[in-house]
Amino acid sequence: GAESETLLHALKDCPTSRTVLSIGGWSRSFISKNYDHCTVWLEDLMRIIDKRAMTDLMTTLWNCWNNRNNYIFRGQEEEAQQIWERASNLNKEFRICNMLKEPLLSNNIVEKKWKKPPKGFIKINFDATVGENRIGYGTIIRDEEGFVLGGGGGFKEFRLSVEEAECMAFEESINVARRLKL
Repeated sequence: GAESETLLHALKDCPTSRTVLSIGGWSRSFISKNYDHCTVWLEDLMRIIDKRAMTDLMTTLWNCWNNRNNYIFRGQEEEAQQIWERASNLNKEFRICNMLKEPLLSNNIVEKKWKKPPKGFIKINFDATVGENRIGYGTIIRDEEGFVLGGGGGFKEFRLSVEEAECMAFEESINVARRLKL
């Protein structure tokens, strides 16, 4: 009630949240530095801490947020130690569960990037997107050095399935190649 409530205040600056973060071992430099926006604070932390620590922090912040909502809407507030213990237990349970089960998302990150075609060949990339009653498509044609020879795209005002839209984008890419006499 002393100042206007912001997300940054609720998660980092209010006395209960500061105490929870301190109990969790977050150094004063993470807590005391001033920020204008919550996202800037979180992005700053993401540059410094690893994924596991960030996961723990997010669980802790979620518990702080939940406590704040319980206080505002139900008049119930927990002590900082209880908030920290709940977050800590959730983090442990998540780790145990993740050791026992296959992860929902693969840890194998596939880096997709454009690859040059063999000498004497061109490469044609095309794609389409489908909206309710509109599709969009695009194509780009490059030589073996990656130099753009041509391309194009557009929109059509009618309904198609994803497969039909992809086929249309394929046809349009062939038309662009023909116009370029490739």
